[in-house]
Order: sequence, then C-alpha cells, then structure tokens
Amino acid sequence: MYKRYLYGDGPSPTQGPEESKPEKRQEQVGQSHEDIVRESVRKCWERAEVSCERVKELNVPTTQESGCNARNVSSWKTIRVFVSSTFTDFFNEREVLVKKVFPELREWCEERSLYLVECDLRWGVPKDSTTSDTISTCMEEIDRCHSENEGTPFFINLTGERYGWIPSKEEVPSEVRRQYDWINDTSITFMEVMHGAYRKRNPNAVFFFRNGDFCKDLPKEYQGRFTDLEPVKQEHLRVLKEKLRARFPDQVFPYSCQVEGVSEESGRQRVKLKGLEDFAEKAQDFLRKAIIHTYPDQKAVKNPDPEVQEFENHRLYMEKKSEFVVGREELLRVMMSYAKGDIMDGLQLSGGNEKSFVRDPTYWGLDKGDNPVLCLSGPVGYGKSTVMARLVQNALKSGILVIYHFVGCSADSRQTEKMYQRIVKAITGEKLDDMPPEEQDCMQFYKDKFRNSLPRLREEDRDVLVVIDAINELVDYNVYNHLSWLPPMLPRKIRCIVSTADTHFPTLHRLQEHPFYHMTMTPLTVDDARLIITQRLGRFNKTLASDEIDEVLSQECVHNPLWVWLITEELRMFGDFRTLSSKIKSVSESVSSLLSSIIKRLISDDETGSMEKVLCVIACSRGGVPINDLTNLLGDIEQKEALPALYWAKIRRHLKHYIRTVGTREYFTYSHSAIQKAVEDTLLTSRDDIKAYHKLLAEYYLTWSTDKYINMETVPYHYTQAGLKNRLVNFLRKSPDSRNMPDFVRAQYLQNLRCKNLADPVLPNTMSTVLCMACSIKKSAFAPQFYDNKSSCVVCGSHIFGSQIGKKLVLAHYCGFHSVGHSSRMGKCHVCKNVVGKDPDGTQKFGTVYGKLCNRCSFGNDAKKCCMILSD
Repeated sequence: MYKRYLYGDGPSPTQGPEESKPEKRQEQVGQSHEDIVRESVRKCWERAEVSCERVKELNVPTTQESGCNARNVSSWKTIRVFVSSTFTDFFNEREVLVKKVFPELREWCEERSLYLVECDLRWGVPKDSTTSDTISTCMEEIDRCHSENEGTPFFINLTGERYGWIPSKEEVPSEVRRQYDWINDTSITFMEVMHGAYRKRNPNAVFFFRNGDFCKDLPKEYQGRFTDLEPVKQEHLRVLKEKLRARFPDQVFPYSCQVEGVSEESGRQRVKLKGLEDFAEKAQDFLRKAIIHTYPDQKAVKNPDPEVQEFENHRLYMEKKSEFVVGREELLRVMMSYAKGDIMDGLQLSGGNEKSFVRDPTYWGLDKGDNPVLCLSGPVGYGKSTVMARLVQNALKSGILVIYHFVGCSADSRQTEKMYQRIVKAITGEKLDDMPPEEQDCMQFYKDKFRNSLPRLREEDRDVLVVIDAINELVDYNVYNHLSWLPPMLPRKIRCIVSTADTHFPTLHRLQEHPFYHMTMTPLTVDDARLIITQRLGRFNKTLASDEIDEVLSQECVHNPLWVWLITEELRMFGDFRTLSSKIKSVSESVSSLLSSIIKRLISDDETGSMEKVLCVIACSRGGVPINDLTNLLGDIEQKEALPALYWAKIRRHLKHYIRTVGTREYFTYSHSAIQKAVEDTLLTSRDDIKAYHKLLAEYYLTWSTDKYINMETVPYHYTQAGLKNRLVNFLRKSPDSRNMPDFVRAQYLQNLRCKNLADPVLPNTMSTVLCMACSIKKSAFAPQFYDNKSSCVVCGSHIFGSQIGKKLVLAHYCGFHSVGHSSRMGKCHVCKNVVGKDPDGTQKFGTVYGKLCNRCSFGNDAKKCCMILSD
C-alpha cells in the first residue's frame, strides 16, 4: 500500500546520484587508503566520546500521588520500544518483532498495568520525506522514549553487515545538530545508537549482531541489500561493534540465520530468512527483564480493576491540567474557603426562585445545616478545567479528602451512571453491586442508595469535597432528568463544587432551581495574556518584540485564554510575525474562526494525506481512540496494514498541541471541547460523511480489534450513529464480543429499534407472539447468552426469572401492521417464522409458547408497544 523510501540505506530523495557519494578526501603523502579510512573513523569516535561527557541528563517528569485520595496502587505506565536498524537487510527481523515479540510482550505488559508502544520508523517511510524532516522526526521519537521511560528508553538495535547511509553536513538541520550534538560523517543509525543508548550507557538497550555467514548463500542480485562494500563504512561498522561490545558486555547478543529463499508475500521480492527463533526468544527475554527492573512495582494482575484504571485516568488528567494556571488566585482562594467550610463573605446565594420537579427537595430530605452547591461557570475556553484541577491539588495539599471527576478525561467519564456510581461509592464507602434485575432505572437505583446514606453521613465528622468538572458535557445533558442526581444540599461537612459552560442553559436552569453559590470565570487581563504568551514562547526559545506582543494584545479576543493559547501556537510555528499579522486580524473575531483556520492549515500542510481522516476519526470516536487503533484505522483495514510509523509521527508532531492523551490506555482526543466542535463544523458538515466515519470505526473494531471490552463498548455506539440497524441487531444478538454486555445496556439499544406502534391487547388486530416447540427450547436467538428462548425476553434476550419477583409475566404483542399473517388460531414463530397453531382461548397448542417481555422491556408504556425489531 505504501511506497517505501529506504532512508537508512541510500541517498535522500532530495539528492542527486552524485551528492550521495562519500566525500572525497585528499590523501596525505605517505598514507595508504586504509590508514586514511581508519584515521577518519577514529576522529569520529573521538568526537563521540567527547559528546558522552557533554551530554546533559534529561528531565524526566514524575508523577506524584494525590494526597489522601491517592491509593496504594501502581498507575498504568507506557513502555516505548524504539527499533533501530538499517532497512533493506532487516525486514525479516522486524516482521518477527512486529508479529511475534511485541504482541506477546504487549499481553504480558497489560497484566502489569503497562501499555506497550513500539516505535519502528524505518517501516514504510514516505517517498517524499526530506532528509531534514526524517532525521528530526526520528530523534524526537527517541526523545519521547527518554522522557516517558525514566530517562532510560527501551532500545533495540539490529546490526548486520551494513552501516547505513551517511548524510552530508548540509542535510542535517542546524537545530538538530545543536540539540543532539550531531557527529559529522556518521550514519543516522549510528546517531540513533548514540542518542538512544551509548552516551548514557542505557541499561534498557539491547544490541543484536547478526552473523554474516548467511550472505554467501544470497542470490547475487541481493548481495548489495545486505552488505556494505565501501571501506569507510566497513571500518565504521567494525569499530561500532567493537565499541558496543566493550561498553555493553551483557547487552550484546549474537545470533545466526539461514537463507530460505525469495518471497513475494509482502508485495515485492524479498529475501526470506529462517532460524530467527533464537533472536525472538532473546529479544523477548531481555525486554521482560528490563521492564521488571525499571518498573519493579508493576505486579502481574490478570484482570486489572476497572475502578483503579478509571481513578488513574482522572488523576493523570488532573495533574496535567493543573500545570499552568495564570491570574486565578482570588478565584481559587474563595473556592478553597468554601471547601474548608469557612464563612463565605462577599459570596451570596443565587437561585432558589423556581419550582423543582427533577431535583425534588422532598425526595432528598434536606436538613437546615446542609451545604449548598458551588458552581463555577464561564464561556468556553476560559480555563474552567484548569482551575478545577488546581483546586483539587490545593485541597489535597490541605488534607481534605477530595473525590473528583473530570468529564471528558476518559472514554467512560461522560457516562452519567458510571460517574455517579463511582462518586456515591467513594462518599458512602459502600460496595455498589450491579443493579438487580428487578430494577428498571439504574440511575434511580444509585440515587436511592445515596439518599438512604444521607442520615448516616450527617452523623460523621469528616470533611469531604466533591469536585465535578464540565457537568454540561455529560451524555444526558439535554434530557429531562439532567442533574437529577445532584442533591440541592449536601449533609454537614460534605461540599460539592461543579463547573459548567455558561452557554448551556439547561444546566444553569437546573442549578438555579435551588439556592447555590455561583462564581464566574472572569476574562483574562492584558497582563495575564502577556505572561501566557511570553512563557509559552519561552519554552521553545522564541521571543517577540514588545510592539509585536502589543499587536497581539490589541485583538478583541485577547481576554479569552483559549484564543491566547491558540494564537501563541500559531505564532510559534509561523515564526515571521509580519507574515502572521494579517492572519491574526482575519481570525480574531472568535475562537471558532481561529480554530477553523487552524484546521484548514493543518490539512493543507499535511504531507501524509491522512490529517483530515485523523481529525474526523477522533471527532466521531466515543471519548477518544487508543493510539494503536488510530494507526490501524488510518492504514489499510482490509489488509490489516497499519499506517507507517513515520506518517503517524509526522501527524502527531503537527497535532500535539491540539490533542491530548487521556486514560491509562493512551486514548487520543482533543485537548478542548471547542476543538472538537470546530472539527465537526468544518469537516463533518454532511450527515453521510458522519455515518461513513462511524461505519468505519464499527467495522474496524468488529474485524480487527482484539480488545473485547472496547469492542463491546464501541461497536453498538458506532452502528447506532451510522444508522446501520441490521448490523447493530446482529452484533447485539450474535457476536461473542457482546456476551458480557449488561442486560440493561443491550435492552436500551434494542428499545430504540422497536416498532413505535401501539400493541395493546385490547386493540383489534393485535396479536401475541408465539414460539414453536423447537425454537422454544433452543438457546436464545435474541442475545448471546445461555438461556433458552422460552425463558428469555423476545426483545433483548434477558433471562426471565419465574414470575419476575412477584410481578405478573408480560406477554409480547405485535401491532396491527406486524400482526399480518397471524390470527386467533394460527401464528408465525417469532424466531423461525414457521406457521404454528394456537387456541383462541389463549392456551398453548402443539407445544407453542407465548413470547414474554422482561421488566426492562415492559416498563411503562413499553409493555403496550410492538415487540418487533426494525432493522435496515
């Protein structure tokens, strides 16, 4: 599918044939050519050894536990493995790594709450990649491995009989030369080894030296792909192996292989090697030992606790968001006073003048000493999440028990039921089991649990702060029962702070039904905006003249923190302020117009051709896309060929300031909801386009993804959004991935597919469903469970226990339209559609069984609704 440019083994695509030749050197009198070669290599290694002394320790970010809300568990960590080698001669070894070593190692890592990501940039390098861009991307990937793996990246080097292509001085960017202490007249592979392993004597680096004896069996036309004939490269290679053996005596492994023949399995002729089992075993063994040594606290857990994973998702998000807060000191001071229970001087109660039906005070049983809720609201992009994150950190440092939830920080964080279950369990300390089958409304079940615990909580003497960010982004934000879970008051020392966008009036209206403290995000001051611009540009060693900053600060949107952040990123990338000044004025009307122009620029500047697809896939995802799934989705799904790593590295470099990684499984999503909205408004304007992306996501998870939990969560959602009713029904009723889906979730999806016509038994032409004798004793055809049809709901397949806890069994009926072909004496089996007989008095005949509805599918008016499922 992809054209491959062998950047490790040949000239840059920007070079001509002559430019790729080694630089000619004037031979000194009395020296042989061999002496000159050795002297040249010796000088390179002198510079290399000097650079080892100069190298500075990388700053590795650390993760701190969050005060009294921290648990004695190890958080998920990312393991990045960088693969370094020349290209044409190591196709077979990389195939072994990608198809055998890494999949097995990934499963082993997941049992230890570790997430493995392999970085093999030599796989599928774009044909039009410039040398400068390729080198920069490659070195930056090693930097990521440094920063995320305690400063000791997991590094695999494969060395054979090739040294690799040596770029000229002009082809190495000056910034790269300075940043990585580049050594002239050496290959890119050599510099990967220096930066990833040699300079810091990396204990997590492993070197595999392939025995070259197999080369004598290679067909003549393939000899050049596996061996270097130039003397200078041969000497470089000899010294490199010698130095690595001396510096890493326990980390160098020789191995042998044999030529099996020439194969065209990969779409082009390649030499196929055999006997690589020893190589695979050694690679697997070394990486496991290195990972255990680096992360000794990551113990094997067969089934990681989902609650622990979700807690880590929120903690990591909180720590990331709280890094940079400017000009919010007074706001944080007042919020901390509320958290501590201080007298709220200068902050008056708002609301309480409207009658409440949803947040009914009678239901909650309020007490005079209870605390009102505090709400922080403000325009989109004003930094509410940043303030809430810093508040959590400040409260934890003060010794307050904080229970926090950031909507949007993980795939499940927007699900109201899961959020409420998590919070109620943390407040009450009770173990909340799954909802009993007799219950109809899981939200009501959790609300009742919380309400019943309030009298006990009023007697307890402990400060508890509940922080919920972005309640306007919960999935039920536009339904009637929105915020029904939030008590008007909280008992004694339990206090609650929520945040919402001031543009979402249903949320504000619900809050105003009862007295509450209301604080608003004020606009940035010009001085605060100046500080943000100066500090963010300073991180990249960039500055603007005072008159240039003044021009930015003169724009109308300067008081919006998101606009300031976005325009700073634009300034940083454009560099030339004069070129950008007209652009600033043209997009300064709003955040949305600026974001739209940024999206168009990202697509126009994209060299991979995948940028628009990336933006749309993330926008249509359900809370983000795991990085492995994203690279697969951008590749060839039919052939199961992922997007080449260098393509993805380029895309991520351009997007890194607009996306964030959430959750322990590295879900990629937008760093702000305004960016998500801008992508939808700019790129997803057609309903057909939206359906196409949801179909793409559903088909990928159903045919390629091996994560059954993610498949169960995402496939029904995407089929629903794509309008593919028939495929949704097939998944819910036949796919093994849906077997562990909770009954109430399956019922919810299928309820939306039921015929909307009334099927009340008192109406004429309304007929009951029947099952023939054969189908009645078969395994349920309506859900991948192990119950027979006669004891299962004909809609969702849930098991019907006896008389449904004292409730009379509800028979399922067809509406007048779907009753065609039925009569009082004859009917069609609901499963196989064969004609069966029945008695007019309702008694069963010939072993027929009447179809029934479970509690969920017969709740309320659903008992009188047609039970027929409407597919495509």
